[in-house]
Amino acid sequence: MKKSILNLGVVLNKRAQKDVFGGVQPSLSQADFDKCRLYVNTPDGGGYWSDYVSYDQASSEWNGTEYSDGSYASGYCCASCAF
Repeated sequence: MKKSILNLGVVLNKRAQKDVFGGVQPSLSQADFDKCRLYVNTPDGGGYWSDYVSYDQASSEWNGTEYSDGSYASGYCCASCAF
């Protein structure tokens, strides 16, 4: 099946298969997961991106967590952050 998908004349060795099909993963450290930001909506209708927070914090607070000043989190990004 892999041979027909890639239309190859030869069967790939295991290393080449991993390269083609995405099996080789870069090694990640905890620091890679601690670069997330929450989007915070303010009571006046505005909003802003928070300072960097951990992935654990962002993924647990993003869906409506309300803060003491009346603002609330409505989204987050990590690797996809454009800034």
